[in-house]
Amino acid sequence: MNPNQPKATAVAILNGKIIYVGNDKGAKKYIGDKTDVVALNGKYVTPGFIESHSHVVASAWTTMGVDLSAARSVDDIGRILKDYVEENPNEKGPLIGFGWMPANIGARGPRAKDLDKWNLGRPTIAIGNAVHDAGLNTLALRAAGIDNNTPDIQPGVMFWERDKENNITGLGIEVIFFDAFIKIGAWQPEKMVPESIDKLQGFLAKQGVTTAMVPGLVTPAAAVSSELSMEDMREIMAILKRRADRGEAQMRLNVMPMFKLPDADPQEFVDFTLEMKSLYNDDMVRVDKVKIHPELAWNQRGATQLVPYLPENKDDAPTWGKYGVTPDRIFEVINRANKNGLDVITHADGARLIKRLTEIIIEAKKHYPDARNRLDHISMMDLETREKVVKNNIPTNATPMFVNELDAGLKGKVIYQYMPRDYIEEALSPYQELANKYDNVSLSGDTPAAPIDRAYPIYLMQQSMTNKEPSIEGSTAFPPWRPTLTIDQALHAYTVAPAWQMRMEDKIGSIEVGKYADMAIFEKSLRDIEPDNLIEEAKVVGTLLNGKFTHRENL
Repeated sequence: MNPNQPKATAVAILNGKIIYVGNDKGAKKYIGDKTDVVALNGKYVTPGFIESHSHVVASAWTTMGVDLSAARSVDDIGRILKDYVEENPNEKGPLIGFGWMPANIGARGPRAKDLDKWNLGRPTIAIGNAVHDAGLNTLALRAAGIDNNTPDIQPGVMFWERDKENNITGLGIEVIFFDAFIKIGAWQPEKMVPESIDKLQGFLAKQGVTTAMVPGLVTPAAAVSSELSMEDMREIMAILKRRADRGEAQMRLNVMPMFKLPDADPQEFVDFTLEMKSLYNDDMVRVDKVKIHPELAWNQRGATQLVPYLPENKDDAPTWGKYGVTPDRIFEVINRANKNGLDVITHADGARLIKRLTEIIIEAKKHYPDARNRLDHISMMDLETREKVVKNNIPTNATPMFVNELDAGLKGKVIYQYMPRDYIEEALSPYQELANKYDNVSLSGDTPAAPIDRAYPIYLMQQSMTNKEPSIEGSTAFPPWRPTLTIDQALHAYTVAPAWQMRMEDKIGSIEVGKYADMAIFEKSLRDIEPDNLIEEAKVVGTLLNGKFTHRENL
């Protein structure tokens, strides 16, 4: 990934850094009695991959439980949970399921009545695949003290769904169920945080990942209070630092506090980030950015759009989505952060939010020209905004699963029920065309919005190079009007682009003299594999971080 030296056959490493890149003959002078020589015999080496939007520190709790991904109806969810209860009669305590998808079950999510009829006998929470929504049975609602008088965190954004009589249905929208998860006794941080680190980062290390950007620590405190979230971050960052200092870290981590709750104070948030930066500012564990999460997803009719959503019922009033964090507040956070030398990463799904956000970033850049504020997910973006993003070199990050048939439904059947077709054809999935216009697009899997085994670089590269969803048998390219990425673009989006976006372009992202020896070793050349076969054939046999193997198989 170095344009001045596209290929080489030998690399020499000393004290964790690259000291030579060239041919075999030139490498011989670096070989001494104590040199470890690894003959790759034609294997393919890339820079270590950078997973640039993935909550791989404390989030595995959201996928620890009964797998509901096979559900194709609300009844399937109850049936799967009932089967589990009957197969594990001695298990006590809360029952947690995860992974149901709105596009698969044909509904927004399970309500209490849908779960109650299966007589599960335990407080139960069924969490959706993107972790934003969950259904609770009546036992869980009671255990958490949730009733019709329970206030919403933010009506229309973070709320408990209610029926026509204003009764809570048991479906919690946009992580409002996190507090209930704690209250029913399901949250066990002393166990779940280490498990998350080992499971998620251990898996990614085997997939060639050496660096991860973590835009928010997804603990249940994220939907309870800023104070609790900050306390969680203090404790978890200390754990990460101890692991790194002991040489136990499996990857570099760039961790960000997450600004989401409506009562959060921008200056307090920036001050906290600066406090964390003063403690964690090295190349292994770093805090130097702020994450903003301002809206819901389009399949909740929450992502803000430039046209109204198609009505769910014929008498419904038009809606365009709703801001959880308003543009004025976003403007304040970005400018306060940039003034203090902090970049801002913003969850950016809807085209209206992205349009407003682009203008805010451009304006902030006039005052803070060195800022590298990034738009993440970019599910929808109008043509005019795309041109501004390219012209102003605004970094973007895309998550292919949010725009292919996984969320959109087969051949787009689901998304066409939400928005007009002509708008979808203009706005949906802009990242492929952006990648053809400039080189500042990175890719990421956004665990736990997808299970970790469907949110790693090769999986995402196959998605982006085919526009197909590998987990759906017979998936077709969607959107069919978008180009696919080339292997060079996909590699760039996992190495060079994210390295620049996290201000480490002089240290990682390419195999060059002076950079850290972070590399992934594949059994065969990625260029010799058909895009549809990447997941099956692109086998990682070695991963090096600072010149030491974090994964080594038959080498």
